[in-house]
Amino acid sequence: MSFRKDLQIFCHGSTEAAERTARAIKIELFSSTIADTPVLSGRARGNWQTTEGQPAIGTVERLDKSGARARKEVMEKVTPGDGTSILTNNLPYIAQLEYGSSQKAPEGMMRKNVARIERIVQQAARKHRRK
Repeated sequence: MSFRKDLQIFCHGSTEAAERTARAIKIELFSSTIADTPVLSGRARGNWQTTEGQPAIGTVERLDKSGARARKEVMEKVTPGDGTSILTNNLPYIAQLEYGSSQKAPEGMMRKNVARIERIVQQAARKHRRK
């Protein structure tokens, strides 16, 4: 095989690995944020919306105490590639929850998980490097 062909194969494989890693990081970050959202009725967890490119507008009337439906949406909508995945919650009281109005999540949901991002990135990179 030629050097050029070897380089093309390496580049293609590296791109795919980077895309898988980026997807895994987004899924972990979004899913953890959903799971860390405090639950009373399930409305706050149910209103996490996953989109590509543009943030979601408005709220959804989805009660999701377990967060399973919101996490399923994450899995379906976060795709490999260089697109911008966005997790949005437009409930009027979501900022209050984020900044400690609930004793169930005094550290918030998003801030807590963004602080974990470096560890998430390292774990995902190690996992996908082996493949």
